[in-house]
Amino acid sequence: MGTKERVAVQRAMTRDAEAITARVVALVLREIPAYGGVSAAQREEIAAITGWALRRTVELWVDESVMTEADLRRFRGIGAARAADGRPLQAILRAYRIAAVEASDLVVELGAGTLGVDDLAALNRTMLIGVDALSEALFAGYAHAASALDEDRERALSGLADDLLAGRQTSRAALADRSAQLGITVPSRLAITVFAATPPVEPVEPVEPVETPAAPPPVEPVETLTTHRGAHIVVLAAEAVAPPPGVRACVVAEVPVPRLPRTYRLVASALDHAPARAYRSSPVLDWGDVLALAVLCGSDVGAADELAPAVLGPLLDPAHAHVLAGLVGYLDHGSATAAADALGLHPQTVRHRLRRLRELTGRDLDDPWDRLVLDMARTSPGLVPDSGTRPPNRGSDSVA
Repeated sequence: MGTKERVAVQRAMTRDAEAITARVVALVLREIPAYGGVSAAQREEIAAITGWALRRTVELWVDESVMTEADLRRFRGIGAARAADGRPLQAILRAYRIAAVEASDLVVELGAGTLGVDDLAALNRTMLIGVDALSEALFAGYAHAASALDEDRERALSGLADDLLAGRQTSRAALADRSAQLGITVPSRLAITVFAATPPVEPVEPVEPVETPAAPPPVEPVETLTTHRGAHIVVLAAEAVAPPPGVRACVVAEVPVPRLPRTYRLVASALDHAPARAYRSSPVLDWGDVLALAVLCGSDVGAADELAPAVLGPLLDPAHAHVLAGLVGYLDHGSATAAADALGLHPQTVRHRLRRLRELTGRDLDDPWDRLVLDMARTSPGLVPDSGTRPPNRGSDSVA
């Protein structure tokens, strides 16, 4: 009983190393779901690490020694590699515990009838001390690599956001390659949230899209992309995110990726030039506000053509033509009573239409900024004729 018997077991394990390694690997793959879908190349790597760990553990048992700094350095490297793979640390540590138990059983089987109590006690000590040491090394390597990967990933995501806003490398093929490298899915349309000059913030829960067009079919989630551009913080995501309460911001949903550069340019300009009264009812501007400011500043030749659909939205549907007529009449004549006279309606009917206007557009004629934006939208060239020439549309009011 002693070194001679342990060496005999060691030789037996060396002789059958391939079969023993396969047995331990099969057990780990069977017992731990996180290892169930590994590729053939990953399986070979697991087998190589397992074979080395088994051989090294038996050597430590025979010599009654402990892991060297070289051993621990290798385990730290293994931990770092698993962090890069994205394999859960808990699953990795459990894999080594399962392997240690199976290795102990193998030693006992091969040494049956020859190993004494001292040999088995030494085996237990070797396993306990070894698992403790390698667990610490794995954890240290994993944590360090995960931290570095998080920082690298954050920079990469921020860089992607910058490129999307600048229109760089955003062809379908280039975007697909970058998305695959980052493990994310970037849909063809994104919501853009831009905060005015404020400290960095974390995006919060999704809110309903603020733009009027109907939403397209659901897309796979995209990781939130956040970047700093001058005095602005920009957040891109599959759904709009709500800015912190009271922070002046702009939210535009469903922006096609190729239009992100123009959208951001107009949004940033709107935040820089919006008057205080634009924030009277809400600190968050929408796409209609942005286009109105672009028209006022003369900063975009296409803004005027987009203003009416963005602001009036549902009112352009024939089913709501009577509500649009009420808006135009009110703006042209200055009051519900005067509009009713011009349209040949009862004043209460006009007031009802104006209530529907608030429900459908989210804008209130009692708010000076909303009234200006609505007036600009209805004045878009060729949108509607003068309200005084429109026939009354009493029949639609019953379903308004």
